[in-house]
Amino acid sequence: MRVPIPYVHIGLGLAVVLVCLPLVLGKVQMNRAYGIRVPEAFASERNWYALNAYGGKLFLAFGLFLIAFGFLSRGIAPSPASLWAPVFLIVPLPAVVPAIVLVKRYAARLPA
Repeated sequence: MRVPIPYVHIGLGLAVVLVCLPLVLGKVQMNRAYGIRVPEAFASERNWYALNAYGGKLFLAFGLFLIAFGFLSRGIAPSPASLWAPVFLIVPLPAVVPAIVLVKRYAARLPA
């Protein structure tokens, strides 16, 4: 059974939201497996929590964007069997680039 592409976007968006909530709420202690892992985050506990809260909010917004995109594209998405399906699948993904850029800029402003 092939899953309609909008449901893939909605599912991925929900997963991103669920992964980001603990970051936004400051529930993730410093570690090397989960969170915003840039060198500046490991400089101090303060940096870790500040950067993860900020990045978590940005990626949470991206997850909500994916959910909205999925719901709004239900009527126009190609069939999963269509040759256009892979193209439509990746259409919303570049929207994560501004979040990555903003996280890197924020990290550069944190104390070393």
